[in-house]
Amino acid sequence: MRTLITFLLFFAFACHSSTEPIKNNNITLPKINSIHTALGVPTDNDSTDDYYIIRYQYVISYNHNKNSCNWVAWNLNADWYGDVERYSGNFKKDTTLPTGWYQVKHEDYTNSGYDRGHMVRSEERTKTVTDNLSTFFMTNILPQRPDLNRGVWLDLEYYCEDLCKKQNKELYIVAGGIFHSDSTLMGKGIVPVPDSCFKIIVVMNRGQGLKDVTTSTEVIAVVMPNIDGISKDKWSKYKTTIRRIESSTGYDFLNSVSKEVQNILENR
Repeated sequence: MRTLITFLLFFAFACHSSTEPIKNNNITLPKINSIHTALGVPTDNDSTDDYYIIRYQYVISYNHNKNSCNWVAWNLNADWYGDVERYSGNFKKDTTLPTGWYQVKHEDYTNSGYDRGHMVRSEERTKTVTDNLSTFFMTNILPQRPDLNRGVWLDLEYYCEDLCKKQNKELYIVAGGIFHSDSTLMGKGIVPVPDSCFKIIVVMNRGQGLKDVTTSTEVIAVVMPNIDGISKDKWSKYKTTIRRIESSTGYDFLNSVSKEVQNILENR
């Protein structure tokens, strides 16, 4: 079965992307012509559960079997931040999913004890109303315990904001969940609960991209447990390597980067 691809027109914005396969490091990779996957489209050994949602604001690999994202990738710099107020309504079903697929809804989380945890943070898409609203699709959401979502995960989001606004950095980010158990929200078997959440951040100078990645490029990789009791922790406590995240998720990250550079960055 071919990897499923969807191209989404979100209000006035269209992301025109090519999906022609390309060869890199002797692996066939899907080609998505988006700034958000400029350093590579994360891939694993089973492409049948990767349904790509390509928006102007981010790119998602969505898993129909789990009713959950595998990962979300997005670019971030100071220009993505603005003065738009945070959307205040219910989180939105993603009606662009194929007919017959379950569309996770706001109410699936109600009284579950879990927050509707953004992968792409609402504040990171405040340039326009459209940008901000895009972060409230349930395909961009994972169940997170309040102490994770509002505590240490947010601490790292603040750090990213400072990198962009105060240091004028260009970030390439991938985030998602790591699932080792079969836990679902309220045991209903609909929305899986990740045991932990990961985030990979490649930190570059403003305007830099794939061609500028070297062995000295700064990389931040974290895995945070999806539990209570960690609200006051600093994000740096959960630093790890990309290679360990790859081992836990089965996905290969930064796969458009040369193999030599990739090996150094992912083990550092």
